[in-house]
Amino acid sequence: MKKIVLLLSLALFGWSVNMLNAQADGLHEMGIDTITIQTNGVCQKCADRFMTNVPYFKGVTSCEYDMKTSRLRISYQWRKTNPNKLRQQISKLGYNADEVPANPKVRAKLPACCRMEERH
Repeated sequence: MKKIVLLLSLALFGWSVNMLNAQADGLHEMGIDTITIQTNGVCQKCADRFMTNVPYFKGVTSCEYDMKTSRLRISYQWRKTNPNKLRQQISKLGYNADEVPANPKVRAKLPACCRMEERH
């Protein structure tokens, strides 16, 4: 009996993994990719700035910001944009985006809390 339960569990696990892969492949075939970008946002104002701007970048279908890690997870239509364009747009908001530095003129205009280099 234990062997049957184990075999059924393994079969269910394999099916689940296969379905997740198929779903990811299906999204890519529909022209949707996802990227995670490291930023230097530090506070709620930074989070608000990301969430009121990034979803409206050309080709972006969804966006999530993790304030604990300062990472943006962006789903986008790869036929309309690409990771480098997304990083450039984030830079224009005044924040670093992976290896792309923040636009210094825009960063200088951010609230003082958003210009801090470490969390507070």
